[in-house]
Amino acid sequence: MATLPGNDAKLIRLNPEWSVENAASTPLEQELSINDFKGKRLIITLPGAGGFCNKEFDLVKENQEKFKAAGADEVIVVVGTDILSNAGRGLPNILQDVNQDFGNANKLTLEGVKSRYLQRSVIAVNTNGEQIAREDAELLGCRTIDALIDVAKKAFS
Repeated sequence: MATLPGNDAKLIRLNPEWSVENAASTPLEQELSINDFKGKRLIITLPGAGGFCNKEFDLVKENQEKFKAAGADEVIVVVGTDILSNAGRGLPNILQDVNQDFGNANKLTLEGVKSRYLQRSVIAVNTNGEQIAREDAELLGCRTIDALIDVAKKAFS
């Protein structure tokens, strides 16, 4: 199996505890890569804020236990660069691909478009950092929670 492309790209993790009210005492972000997470990882890419089925953010947040039950140790949401106004949206692991290094390595971007991904993917990575499953979806196609969880079930069971 091949190592996940872009697994060492530096991404910005948005703090799920950050809000305008506690901005003075809570850091907004930190720099991490997919390699900084251990165990079986399920990476869900989203285009970014601004429409395009933002309901998926809520689906991932509300169903963390279902992802864990399907075998994922970590659920990581990776987006383009235009979501800072929403901070971490309450998600424990939401990462911004500011330089598009991860997106370019995984063919999620369109050349010249810097702010958001133009393809949605669910990527399963095993404990060795190898990509073991991937399903892609249309940019405007909203995925169901079952479709997202099924990738984890197939990959990790």
